[in-house]
Amino acid sequence: MFERYKGRLISTIAFLIGMTAWNIVFYVVKNYEYDPWLDLPFTLAFALTAWYLGSYFDKSKVLFKRLSNSEENYKKLLETNTYLFNNLNQVVYQTDHMGCFTVLNPAWESITGYAPLESIGRSLLFYVYHEDQEWMNQRAIDTIKNNTPIVQEELRLRKKDGGFVWIEVNSKFNFNDSGDLISTVGTLTDITDWKLSELKLLQLNEDLAIHSDKLSVVANMSAAIAHEVRNPLTSISGFIQLLKEQRHLQKEYIDVIFSEIERIELVLSEMLLLSKPQVVNLRKFDLINTLDYVIALISTKANMNSIEIMLKKDNHHNNPIWVYGEENQMKQVFINIIKNAIEAMQNGGKVHVSLVKDCKSVSIYFSDTGCGIPKDTLDKIGQPFYTTKEKGTGLGLTTCFKIIENHKGKIHISSQVDIGTTFEVILPLIEADVPAVI
Repeated sequence: MFERYKGRLISTIAFLIGMTAWNIVFYVVKNYEYDPWLDLPFTLAFALTAWYLGSYFDKSKVLFKRLSNSEENYKKLLETNTYLFNNLNQVVYQTDHMGCFTVLNPAWESITGYAPLESIGRSLLFYVYHEDQEWMNQRAIDTIKNNTPIVQEELRLRKKDGGFVWIEVNSKFNFNDSGDLISTVGTLTDITDWKLSELKLLQLNEDLAIHSDKLSVVANMSAAIAHEVRNPLTSISGFIQLLKEQRHLQKEYIDVIFSEIERIELVLSEMLLLSKPQVVNLRKFDLINTLDYVIALISTKANMNSIEIMLKKDNHHNNPIWVYGEENQMKQVFINIIKNAIEAMQNGGKVHVSLVKDCKSVSIYFSDTGCGIPKDTLDKIGQPFYTTKEKGTGLGLTTCFKIIENHKGKIHISSQVDIGTTFEVILPLIEADVPAVI
């Protein structure tokens, strides 16, 4: 209580002492006469002044104390905020209108390996993993263009010691009244463990799906093999039964039996080629020479069917096209494709063979002028035991697909009914080359 009114008490005491001394000096020592019109206003004014000064002192002291308490609380709050800022596991950041860091807490170093001080002034995009930079830059442009205030993304940041870390970005974009970006603030959360767990789960699901597909393929293959082998066996069994009833062997019956046995051997040999792991001895060979050999080999059969095979070349046809692979297997693929083209043209026609290459791969096109393949049939091409030929096994193209896959290549088929079919075989080149058309 005393502290609260200390100034006013002191000023009151000082007033009383001062007035007492004044009265003694003027009325006792100097014998002045008391003048109420002069002395009373003076005394009242002096009393009010003393009281005002005392009150001002008390109020100032209370205000100073409050200010001291506020300053102390502010320091404690600042220390608490600084402690939280420095000890958060999440990265807290702020950037300017150019996307450059202006504020970073120490968690930035624990996640990326870069010290906050060496990162201040650099763009956030500088630390984005190179594979994510393009879409991240486009995402930022779209956000600023549309004045989107809140953005949440998952991306990868480069680590100082190499590699990357997955993070979740939560950002708030601050715009002025004109729609211009002022700054961004937000957090970066390390989600690498969660992301890896998610990827492992996805991979597990994919492996289970592949395993399920393999079981389905095995079941379908088993049914198809049983069907393909049962038909010749039925014929063999029937003709052997007829031979038992004949006194003399019938040559045509024997021929049918051997024909059906050969068919079984063909099916089983092609099945072994597909099922047995093939060791591909990759060797450097010239694709042009291989095609010349295949066309020369099969031209006789083509001419007998009034079919012309043309390999399109330009002035640089002597330049080799080098690839790695098993040349004999590649010849098998080309022969199979050209034979299919010949069989698709019952009334003669042309088979155009051309090559197009870029810096990484070469495409070999085999185009015929045959009857074409309907769309519903085209989707089934390459499936085991699917064939449109009367005596086909349905494994020829399946084998071709398998060989090209082992060579890290691809086969694309396009066709139009009554116009023709084009097979595109894509193979990787040995080394970078200048794009050209041959």
